[in-house]
Amino acid sequence: MSGDVAAPKKRLPSERWASFDDWNYGGMRQRLEGFMASINKSALTEHASVVLGSPASMSEPFSAGQYWCCFELVAPDDRFLVARVRLPKHPESNATDADEEYLIQCEVATMKFLRADVRTVPLPQLYAYEAPGSVRAINAGATYMLIEGFYGNSLQDNDHSIYNLPVVLTFNPLNVSTQEHIFAQWTSFQAELAAFTFPQIGSISQFSADTGPIIGAIASSSIDGLLAAGPFHSGWDYFVAMAEGLVAQALQGKRSGTESSPFATLGPLIFRNIVRDTDIFKSSLSQGPFHFNHMDMGMQNILIDDDFNFVAVIDWELAQSAPWEVNHYPMPIPLISPDTETADILYEPGHKAHRNMARQVGARLLYRQKFKEAERALEKRGNPLHHSIAGVLEGRASRIYGLVEKIGVFHGMEEELTYELVRLGYGLTGQEAEQLVQMLGEETKGVIHVG
Repeated sequence: MSGDVAAPKKRLPSERWASFDDWNYGGMRQRLEGFMASINKSALTEHASVVLGSPASMSEPFSAGQYWCCFELVAPDDRFLVARVRLPKHPESNATDADEEYLIQCEVATMKFLRADVRTVPLPQLYAYEAPGSVRAINAGATYMLIEGFYGNSLQDNDHSIYNLPVVLTFNPLNVSTQEHIFAQWTSFQAELAAFTFPQIGSISQFSADTGPIIGAIASSSIDGLLAAGPFHSGWDYFVAMAEGLVAQALQGKRSGTESSPFATLGPLIFRNIVRDTDIFKSSLSQGPFHFNHMDMGMQNILIDDDFNFVAVIDWELAQSAPWEVNHYPMPIPLISPDTETADILYEPGHKAHRNMARQVGARLLYRQKFKEAERALEKRGNPLHHSIAGVLEGRASRIYGLVEKIGVFHGMEEELTYELVRLGYGLTGQEAEQLVQMLGEETKGVIHVG
């Protein structure tokens, strides 16, 4: 009997895809079922076979988000592509067809730019994009992309919490912790992108080898409810537009009766007032140049292998040049933690929250340290960042922006997030903070004009 043992066959990502699971809310399942009934899977499979140069078969499971549905298309030799197919516009969406097309146009231009100019950040190769009206899009029944597939699953789908990872890696001559290995890659990729700067804030609307990247309006402006889409010439103008968009969306939810909590409206209102009335978002960083940012490089968009190596960063449709203050600690590193309260818990080992707080603070410090190391590495290569992201992370603007992004996303936390905004923005706690929030609450009972 031979001593050779065959290497285990790699698992396709689709083995973890959930298909219709978790889609039983807000009419989303019916929208998805209608899409599945209308799509021509044979047309997608035929196109993938041409690209692969080999007959392809489509996975039964699929992965769907708010805007795209993904299918695996696998060749007999286990090479595979992902068909990323655009879902029909949600009935409640305010986006026009032109908005939708511009959003995709910007993602395609961004991926071309990254492929041409960024060598150190792994991303899928774009093999084909079938725009609305193309023969293949018509045959398939939807706009779609064919992109490179990777054997790996998202960091979010990993079986371990970021705080409960294996202590060390399988192959690890430097005895680096798994968490450190993850943070080193996470911060390095963001720093590499940030080395590319632009004089304006906006999305890459066009790219060619001759012109390079051209900055246009924010691609997600219709999604974010922006009244002004840019491009913007200052960070403050951008944050004002973002604040107005958040307030407009919150008030729409309030008027339609879909508001999850009064604080889902109060939080954005407080953020708008902080941007307008304080100097927090008017620092020297506001004048540019502005760095390039994925804008959604969370755990759900990072693909890893079994040794926690990053194999790809996916979903680039929100990527843009942005103010430095949009960088903030990612989930699951908590954003709510008054410094004095944290210190009190850490100095009391018997406190019931001591263990969790120590792990959270440790992760926060390690994440920032890895950014410092990534920035030093760029500097040694003669390509220093214009501003230190590690320095920005501890600033009030970064923490405030990170907080307001979570309002309306983490249901049940709106009140806590709002009071942390008040503390960071105005230095108010206790009764003074309550009075400010109450005053704004009284205002929202009347007719509020945004702008």
